[in-house]
Amino acid sequence: MNAPHWIERNPASGPQPTENSDSLEIKQPGTSEPSEHEHGLDWIELVRIAFVALAAAAVWLRLWEPFPHISVIGIAAALIGGYPIFKEAFENIVERKMTMELSMTIALLAALAIGEFFTALVITGFVLAAEVLEGLTVGRGRRAIQDLLDFLPRTVAVRRHGEVVEIPSDQVQVGDTVIVKPGGRVPVDGVVLGGRSFVEQAAITGEAMPVEKAQGDVVYAGTINQSGALEIDAQKLGRDTTFGKIIEAVERAEKSRAPIQKTADRLAGYLVYFALGAAVLTFIITRNVRSTISVVIVAGASAEPRVRGQL
Repeated sequence: MNAPHWIERNPASGPQPTENSDSLEIKQPGTSEPSEHEHGLDWIELVRIAFVALAAAAVWLRLWEPFPHISVIGIAAALIGGYPIFKEAFENIVERKMTMELSMTIALLAALAIGEFFTALVITGFVLAAEVLEGLTVGRGRRAIQDLLDFLPRTVAVRRHGEVVEIPSDQVQVGDTVIVKPGGRVPVDGVVLGGRSFVEQAAITGEAMPVEKAQGDVVYAGTINQSGALEIDAQKLGRDTTFGKIIEAVERAEKSRAPIQKTADRLAGYLVYFALGAAVLTFIITRNVRSTISVVIVAGASAEPRVRGQL
C-alpha cells in the first residue's frame, strides 16, 4: 500500500515512509535530501537573528567604534548575519537569475557603503526573521502530512490459503481478505465480509461517534476498529483509498502557492532592474551619490515583505 509522499523524520525516530510508484516503502534514516527551505525552527537561525539584533543595538548606542565613520560591529554583524543571503545571491548570479536575494544583497552592500550600518542590520534581521517564519510554515505542513501517515499500519494481517499471516502493508493486494483486530487501524478501503464492530471514522467522514459495521458495510483506510474483529475484502489500496486522496490533497495544499504569490515571483527579478534604473535616474537628477544609494536601499529592502514558503 502506498502513501503519496515521504516525510523526513529525525534519525532517532526510526524508519521513514517514502513514495514509489505503487507502494509504501520504508526509507532508512540519512538517505533523504531535503529541499530548499524545507525545515522547521533552527536554533542556529535564532542565534544569528539574536546576534544581529544585539549588534544593531550596539551600533545604535555607538558602542566600541575605534574608527571614525566606520562601525566594526556593524560591518562584522552584517557580513556574518547576512551570509545566507549573500550565499544564495551568489548562486543566483552564477545561474544568471535575478532574485529577491540579489536585490537584498544590493541593498545591504549599499547601506554599508554609505555608512548606514544600523539600517543594514535592520534589513538583515528582517530577512532572517522572514526565513524563520517560512521554515515554521513549511514544517507545520509537513507535520500535518506526517500525522496523517501515522494513521496507516505498517503490517497487515491477511487470510491466505486458509491461514492468517502478517505481511508488510505494501504487499497487500486487491481481493485479499484483511483481518483487523480490536484497536487496530483499517489499512484499506473495502467491504466487511465477516464480524461486527464499531469503527471510529472521524478522520474520513467527520462523524464524532463510532459507527457500527457488519457484513456488507463499507470501511475506510485510516479508521480505527474499536470493539470486535473484522474481516474486510480489500478493494482499494494506497493512494486509491479515500484516506490516500486526503493525504494527496493536504500535500498539494502544502506545495501550492496563491496566484498572487506566483505573480510576485515572476515580477521579483524585475525589481532589481527597477532599483538600478531608479538609482541611475536619481544620480542624473541630483548628482548626489548618497541619495542614489539610498534609492537602492529602499528598493532592495522592499523586496522581502513576504514569506516565500507558503502553506
